[in-house]
This record gives sequence, C-alpha cells and structure tokens, in this order.
Amino acid sequence: MSNIKDNHNFTKEDRKYMELAIKLAERGRGDTNPNPMVGAIIVKDGKILSSGYHRQAGLHHAEIEAINNSSQSLESSTMYVTLEPCTFLGKTPPCVNEIVKHKFKKIIIGCIDPNPKVNGRGIEFLKKAGIKIKSGLLKNKIEQQNEVFFKQIKTGIPFICCKIASSIDGKLATKSSDSRWITSERSRMQVQDLRKEYGCILTGINTVLNDNPYLFPRKNIEYSYKNYGSQKFYRVILDSNLRINLGSNIVKTSNLAKTIVFIEDKNKSKLTGKIKKLEENNIDVLPVNKDIVESTGLDILKIIRILYKKYEITSILLECGPALITSFLKRNLIDKFVFYFAPKIIGGDSDYNMFTSLGINKIEDSIDLRFENIKRIGSDIAITAYPLK
Repeated sequence: MSNIKDNHNFTKEDRKYMELAIKLAERGRGDTNPNPMVGAIIVKDGKILSSGYHRQAGLHHAEIEAINNSSQSLESSTMYVTLEPCTFLGKTPPCVNEIVKHKFKKIIIGCIDPNPKVNGRGIEFLKKAGIKIKSGLLKNKIEQQNEVFFKQIKTGIPFICCKIASSIDGKLATKSSDSRWITSERSRMQVQDLRKEYGCILTGINTVLNDNPYLFPRKNIEYSYKNYGSQKFYRVILDSNLRINLGSNIVKTSNLAKTIVFIEDKNKSKLTGKIKKLEENNIDVLPVNKDIVESTGLDILKIIRILYKKYEITSILLECGPALITSFLKRNLIDKFVFYFAPKIIGGDSDYNMFTSLGINKIEDSIDLRFENIKRIGSDIAITAYPLK
C-alpha cells in the first residue's frame, strides 16, 4: 500500500468542486465495472473550464474526458479528480501523461487508488513533473461511492449485497408460501435499478423452482435488458442436484443474460444429459464440492472466487431464500443489506423468516448493523445497512 499521507488543508472552494466531481462520477454507476466511478472538474481563476466522468469500462477515464471537453488552454489550471490518476496502460493510455502534457498547475485528488498498479504512483509521477498535489479531500465519501471497487481490488473477491423484501414483522411470505407481492410496485421497480448496479444476481434453486423468476434488470415483460448498455449481466444459481426446469424462465431467457449453474461435483457424471441441454442454451454448469463447514449446501467461498477469477464478476446481489442468506452471513461474506419493509403484518403462523438459525442465544452475540440510509419508497421503507464486522 502507498505510504503517501493525505493533505487535509482544503478550502471551501476545494470542497465545492470535489462535491461536483463526486456527483459527476455517480452518473457512471452500473456502467463502469470493473473500474471505479470517477469524476473530474477543471478550474482556472475561480471558473470551471471543463468537466468529465468515466462513462463506461473501456472508454476514456474522467481526467481525459474533462481534458477533451475543453476548447481552451488548460495550462496553469487545477484539476479536481475523485480518484488518483492512473499510471499504467490498460484499455486506455495512462492519464498522468495527458495531465503533464497540458501543464496543469495543481491536481487535487479525493482518494488514493488502492489498485497495486497505481497506489501512489500517479501522485509521485505528477509531483516529479512539477505539479502540486493535494489528496484526501472527501476521501470517505469517495471510498463509499466506490465500495465495490475498493472491496474487490483489496480482497480478490466480489462485493456482496443482500436484498430482502419483507413484511414489517420480518416475514418473507405467508404460511402458504404466498409472497407476491409483499412490497409496493415502486420498490420492485427500484430493485431493477439495483440489479443493474451490481451486474450479477445469485440465488438458490428453491427460489427458481418456487417463483420461476427472470432475475435480470427489466422494466417489462418485453425484456428490456438489452437497453441497459454494454455491461455484461450474470445470473448465478446454486443447484446441487440440477433440478432446474428446462422450460423455466431462466432457461428461456438464457440468450439475454449469461447464466451459471453450480452443481455438486459428485452429481456431475449422472447429469451429463441435462448438462448438455443447458450448455446448448449457453448456460455454464460448473461442479464444486460440498461446503466443508456445513453438511448441506455447496462451497460458497469457492463459488464466489470462481465468479471473480473466471468471469471477472466484482459484485453480487443476493436475491435468495433465508437458508442461503444465512450461509453467507455466517461466513461474513455479506458486505451490505438493502431491506424493503412493507406496511404489512403476517404474524407467527408463517415460518418464512429473513434468516434461518444463527445460533445466537444472547443479545451481546447478535450481529450488529449500521443503518446508513432510511427512506420511503412508495408505501414501503427502504433501509441500507452494513454489518459491523
């Protein structure tokens, strides 16, 4: 990690421009993966000359967008950029070269890039070129905006968010398993945007068998997934015994979203016929071992590592039943929760709780959450929360 120390001596104007850069960066949400969201503002003599943001992975970075959007000389100007400029050749050239070429006087950086290929090298490069550098402005805000990028680049596994929709008393369905629709239409529409943001949905086979879902971002039955830009979208199903129905909506729409099914390794040889039919529908079927911690279920840590290394999946949205959610929670693999609470009471007749047994007998042993955001969505309440690990 970089040993560069942030400079916290910033003016009110500095904060104003960095706030604008952060807002610009937000426009790239859902489109920049596996890259971070980044915004840039170029200022000279108290006036904004230009601005830009990283629109999509493979396109220009925010700094280059801002430079290209200006028709004026940028010499002696100041750039505010939310993340440290890159120093390596990827799908685009290094940003630091263009910054030096245009003779900027000062670069104010929100956050140092945790990517080992950068991580302070951009700052050192610009300093050696005679450019004044200050960093650390609104650092925490930028880190949270790019929580997916920071998690996966530091740990080598995806960021995992769990979405749960329930009644106000924490029930996912009634005693008869009826769950449609617990939450409001506005909440359900917001989930479509949440799916686009994460780019991968993971669920268990019981959810597929019970609900026959589509599990990709769509606004209507005409499958508007293709209108969500060029980002790849993945659906992942944990199905030990390969019980998925060949006539299910998942299989029917396998041309619209890449689908991966994990089965138990010992079952592979006796399922070759069905595996072949699924593969003919462009569905990958991958064998993994049982979980070594619990006697039931697949090795979920192995699965998310495969998703990261083989498919370059950097974030996952869990939309599954309580047993699978609990398995992730027990292993401290859930980074974030988004709860949708409907103003309904179902009562104790239903056994469909948010979680299965966690073995907690004392309040002091409970899993603590930090509520980040609480807001109304239609008639529902949406709560964003982070486990305190």
